[in-house]
Amino acid sequence: MDLSSWSSTDAANYWLSSQNRHWRFSRQQLENIRLETESETRFSRPELGDPRHLRIYFHGLIQSLGRHLSVRQQALATSEIYLARFYVRTSVQETNPYLIIATCVYVACKMEECPQHIRSVVSEAKSLWPDFITHDPTKLAECEFYLIEELDSYLIVHHPYRSLIQLSKALGASGVNVGLSSDEMQTAWSVINDSYITDLPLLYPPHVIALTAIYMSVVLRPPPVAAQAERSKTRLQKIMDWFAGCGIDLEAVVDCAQEMISLYDVWESYSEKTCRELIARVVSGRRG
Repeated sequence: MDLSSWSSTDAANYWLSSQNRHWRFSRQQLENIRLETESETRFSRPELGDPRHLRIYFHGLIQSLGRHLSVRQQALATSEIYLARFYVRTSVQETNPYLIIATCVYVACKMEECPQHIRSVVSEAKSLWPDFITHDPTKLAECEFYLIEELDSYLIVHHPYRSLIQLSKALGASGVNVGLSSDEMQTAWSVINDSYITDLPLLYPPHVIALTAIYMSVVLRPPPVAAQAERSKTRLQKIMDWFAGCGIDLEAVVDCAQEMISLYDVWESYSEKTCRELIARVVSGRRG
């Protein structure tokens, strides 16, 4: 089973997509673009702290706005991709992140065919972040053009969710018969949700992130008693053997898993209050 051909057929031809051709980078490329972006900022650099903390904070803002608008998860995931792409080329210091986030959600809802009225988005964003959002919908409309320009009008996004479902079915139907349980599927889904906080969607194809989620869903759920430890180890080995047999880049899966583990470690020291105050200083400095 050649996973690259399977993915291009079953994931709406990701390999020919703008996401793969224009919005996937190596780590070095991503670092170079960000360094150039920061060097071009017109504002003095405040202490931004760990950028992963800001990503966690922005993730929480998107989820909050999504809940208020009853937006489905895939649209929120698309908005997170837009936000991550946008801040590759634009410094946080140059923008009002709250307006950018509201705009990302608004545009993502259009693209995912669950549109929200612009006044509804503005109203809910204003209720959540009254100091940073005005009642004027033209501000968001103007920001929409700015966002789309920065994204080079490439707005179609491929997500790992579909790959997760297809891979889980393939595992269950394979000769090794190691399909995921409902709890493991839920854990894998959560790992994918959290992956949008990281750079992984800018570094790897969706199916690699889905495979990482499967791997972590098994690893992160240790057996409850010692008697089951050996069976769990054997099962994990069967899954990894199946990965290898499909021609999967196991180094990529390991790299993704390490990125996620690093995120969860950093999350332990995350402070929402600190990030909120930092962004307030950034926006206030721009107004000044």
